[in-house]
Amino acid sequence: MEAWSFLRLLETEPAARSFLSDYYRQQGVEVAERLAFQQSSRFLFTWRQARAFYESAEKTPLSIKPLLLFYGCVHLLKGWLIAIDPGYPQNSRVLQHGVTTRKVKRSNYQFLKDEVRPQKEGLFSHLAQLHSVSPLQDRYAIQELLTYLPAMREPLQAVTGHAAPWVTVRWEKLQRTGMEREEYVLSFPAATEGTLTYSPETFLQFLSRLTRSDLFSAVTWLDSSGETKRIAMPASSFPILESHPLFSIQQSTLYFWNGDAAVLPLPEWASHYLLLYVLSMLSRYDTEWWGELTLTHSYSEQFLIEFFLEHHVKVFPTVIMRQMQKNNTLA
Repeated sequence: MEAWSFLRLLETEPAARSFLSDYYRQQGVEVAERLAFQQSSRFLFTWRQARAFYESAEKTPLSIKPLLLFYGCVHLLKGWLIAIDPGYPQNSRVLQHGVTTRKVKRSNYQFLKDEVRPQKEGLFSHLAQLHSVSPLQDRYAIQELLTYLPAMREPLQAVTGHAAPWVTVRWEKLQRTGMEREEYVLSFPAATEGTLTYSPETFLQFLSRLTRSDLFSAVTWLDSSGETKRIAMPASSFPILESHPLFSIQQSTLYFWNGDAAVLPLPEWASHYLLLYVLSMLSRYDTEWWGELTLTHSYSEQFLIEFFLEHHVKVFPTVIMRQMQKNNTLA
């Protein structure tokens, strides 16, 4: 189902209450129906508000688009948060954005070198804690955050000359005589650096260490040569890859983060949130620099910003929908 169609189903009180009741029960919440009743109005209006922001953003110029998309993003995250945290909001502190950036930009300001800092409290830190996104760095550079998004790999390389460590993984159904279960074959490309240079055993151990599930316990090696690494996994386990920090599925394409083993990419929702926060702050408070950027077509930063905003509109509602469906078998 298309993301907004799914989310619009949650904009009515009966659907919102039923969805939350099922969600809370699956989490083992004892008073699921009562909490669902208490949260249903907040839940449904959060989705309505999110949709209004995104619909308005489609009709606005670049000069104010990041502001509308940021608050649309915030409401999508809050809707998801209500589902996974029946007690939200516990206090006023969790309603804060939970991040900060430089208030005064230097005269030679460069967007890609700007930074954003997570704070100890607020929406961002609360979601990060619930999803065990740790340890968070003290600060994140804009170029680093863009690197975490597979879709930004080519435009970022075109502007900066540096390639992100995302590689494309081919996946296809495995046909074997007498096979009792459907399997997928994942073919990783050859590499001269990164975790793809590990031995097969070490590579699987590394992948297993980064997930809570037993996803890789049923994986078998088909072969490993100088050109590719090929593994087979049960088809039923394939969707779990979306939860693995080193994999990303974008429009039926599977990507793998072949970077430094000590540096893991942020989850997609986190990178989008932090980038939009910085862009919204620029459009609100740094109007001189922002105005020059949005009215001048010679800036490479404008190309990256427009590309990212278009990408965000296309994929972020789907990112949230998948998160909502992941833990709810009735969705």
